[in-house]
Amino acid sequence: MGQESLPPKWMIRDGRPAGLCPDIFTAMEKAEPRLKFKGQDDFRSVPQIEQGLQSGAVGAACALLDSERRRKVAHMSGKLYLVRHRLAAASSDKVNVESIDELVRLKPLVTTSRGAAYTDQLRVLGLEVDDSTGDNLINMKKILAGHGRFVYMNELTLAWLIRENKLSDKVRLLPAVLKEEPIFFWISRKTDPEAARLMNAALMKLKANGELGRIYERWAGERAAP
Repeated sequence: MGQESLPPKWMIRDGRPAGLCPDIFTAMEKAEPRLKFKGQDDFRSVPQIEQGLQSGAVGAACALLDSERRRKVAHMSGKLYLVRHRLAAASSDKVNVESIDELVRLKPLVTTSRGAAYTDQLRVLGLEVDDSTGDNLINMKKILAGHGRFVYMNELTLAWLIRENKLSDKVRLLPAVLKEEPIFFWISRKTDPEAARLMNAALMKLKANGELGRIYERWAGERAAP
């Protein structure tokens, strides 16, 4: 399954799956021709992807953060890249937040994507979080309407959404990186062991020959902050 509303990790271009994760799947198929992936055009929420991993209906998931829930239903198969968490706010809001501690002291309502691993992390800190939708463009519109003060998300997607939806005069990306952590490829615990072995081997090849890094840089190169 693809992940809804998370460009440039997952997108549809010219009627076909495009983005960082579809490129990773394509590269894995080239590295190991016995692998054939499908379902990349079926965009779902993170909770639905996790349910699929648990049932075995989804054999693999691309680029999800580490969480207790995911470790229970899938095997972590190597780090793909690092994500940097930042905040977006309405352009009229001139506040600067330099750290998670400052964010906690402000006690704002924060919007996040439904099912995001960092949602629970923010709530544990005492923050009020609205994760009622997986549509991150709607989350942008929420802060413009005054429902929530910040959108908390990875900087790659935040910058992409602001730029591609021509929101740079309405939404600004705050400069501080609040957290940096690795993101992983996941293989369902119910996936056929031979298929799992082939996926692990393909990912190792892509990491060793530098292709994983090149795929990330190809998409991250378009992320310049608005």
